Order: sequence, then C-alpha cells, then structure tokens
Amino acid sequence: MKTIAIVNQKGGCGKTLTAINLSAFLARSSRRVLLIDMDPQGHATLGVVKDPVQLEKTVYEVLAGEGGLTALREVVIKVRDNFDIAPSDVLLSALPEKLRDMPEKENRLSAALEEIRQDYDYVIVDCPPNVGLLTFNALIACSEAIIPVEPSFFSLHGIVRQLETLDLLARKSGHQITARALITLYSTRSDFSKTMAEEIRQNLGESCFKTVIRFSVKLPESVGHGLPIDEFSTRSAGFADYRALAAEVLEQESSHESACAAEPLAEEASFHGEANLIEAESDFQVHPTVCCSRSTRQARAASNWLATSTAGWQKATKCKPATGSGRK
Repeated sequence: MKTIAIVNQKGGCGKTLTAINLSAFLARSSRRVLLIDMDPQGHATLGVVKDPVQLEKTVYEVLAGEGGLTALREVVIKVRDNFDIAPSDVLLSALPEKLRDMPEKENRLSAALEEIRQDYDYVIVDCPPNVGLLTFNALIACSEAIIPVEPSFFSLHGIVRQLETLDLLARKSGHQITARALITLYSTRSDFSKTMAEEIRQNLGESCFKTVIRFSVKLPESVGHGLPIDEFSTRSAGFADYRALAAEVLEQESSHESACAAEPLAEEASFHGEANLIEAESDFQVHPTVCCSRSTRQARAASNWLATSTAGWQKATKCKPATGSGRK
C-alpha cells in the first residue's frame, strides 16, 4: 500500500483538488484508493460526499478514541467503485487540544492505517494548510508527499518552508518522506507563470512532476457538484492534466519499490552509520538519525535556491515603475 500526503503550508494552491482528482483517476485505473480528509475544513469531504451533514462518525473519532476505539473502517464512506473516503468536519480542529498531554499523539493516524493495509493500493491524505499535529500525523503516516505549488513567488517560499518541515520531521523522528512538487493553477497566457514554472522545474529536477495542472474553471465547478473532474467534464484541461498525473504516479510503482530497497543501504555506506542525537524542540520523541539526511540536503538546497533566485527573478520580471496617470 502506497501512502501519499498532499501537503503545503500555503493555502490556495490546489491541495484538495489534487487529492480528490488524483484519487479518482487512480481508482479509474483499477487501484483501490482511500482518501483521508485531515483538514478540519472538510473540503475533500464536501467535494465527493453528497450529504456531508449526515455524517455519523469522522476521522476525529478514529484519532481521538472517544467512546472506545473507533476503527478506520467504521468511518469510511464509499464514493464509487475502488474509491472510498474517510471524512472529516470542523470537530477535527479540536483534536490537538484533546490529545495535548497524550503520548504518541503524532502516530495516531499511522496506527489507524495498520488495519486497512490489505484493503487498499493507495491512501491519499489531504492535509490542512498549516504546520501542526494534524499535518505531522499525516506526514508520519505517509512515505511520499506531493507538494502542489502555483507558479508564484509566495508559493516558492512555501516550497522551501515545506521542505524544512520535512527535514524537521526526519531529524526528530527518523521518518523519511520522498517529496515531489506539482505545479498547479498554471496559466498558459502568463509569461510570468511560464518563467516561474521553468525555474521550479530546473531547480527541483526529478523532484518535480513533469505534469502541470493548468488553471481550469471546470475544476472548482466539479467539486461544487460533489464530483471529481473525471465525472464532471471529460473534455476539460483539468481532466487531461489529472489523468496525466495519475499515469505518472502509476509509472513509479515498480521503480519506487526498487529505490526504497536500495536507498537505505546506500545512505548507510555513505555516512558510515554516524548518528546525531537531536534535542526535541517539538512533540516528537527523540531518535538517533543519520547525519545530513536526504531531507536535510533537499531543504538546504531549496533555501539556497530561494536566496539566489529572488534577486534574479526580480530583475528578470521587473516592470518600469508607474509615473502617474499622465495628467497634469
């Protein structure tokens, strides 16, 4: 079972649209998919569940453990063939306070997934647009992350901050995540979007999907009708782009398994097993972790990229300052 978090600390970059439509196209390819809504806004739930007001149990009951243990299977709702969702609502926002003094609170989702590992081929987790207990639960439960990023300067900053979060996770818990950026909300008419997208691709290389999700009005319209784009508009750019993204994810199935088997051995040989003990600055338990992990190198490279690219972009995209309306 592959577990993928759709995550970015910046909001408005297409996380939920990506979670819904990637899940739908994977299911369309005969993969058994569970979409887990870890955002208290419940937008992924609203986007595929016809009547979310009637929800009896949500992800909150699974993670909070109120009224006895609630299994993840008990809250799952069938969307269509091969596509299920574990819904959420605003009650999930109370979870961090509820679990404030509980041990192992960042591992609750990971533990809940153990019972359904044979039931699904993919678990897609829609994360909230912030850094907190819900996001860390999602990241610890997942082995991969997709970071949606619109081609703008603020989103570039968001990528760097997100990679730093993944680096923190690796250092504090020893949990490594393979992260890839996905360019979203791409405008084919904007030269600035083209420049930013090319810069992102050049600097992230293989850590950026080849697929680009173009801006399409049909995407927000589809979730308004409670439908993924593959059921709402088969002739739209959103349909073509998310179908291409799913195909790219499916291409990684065999290569990902081979890479996971070889990578730990390569890192162990490279760093001779040297470990550092990191003092806890958050809720994570302290574990020995390998020095200069992949996440650390990626975060440092991204920070350097941000620092060196800002001035260049400002120069390349600068406009002549306004001199007034021309009236005297």
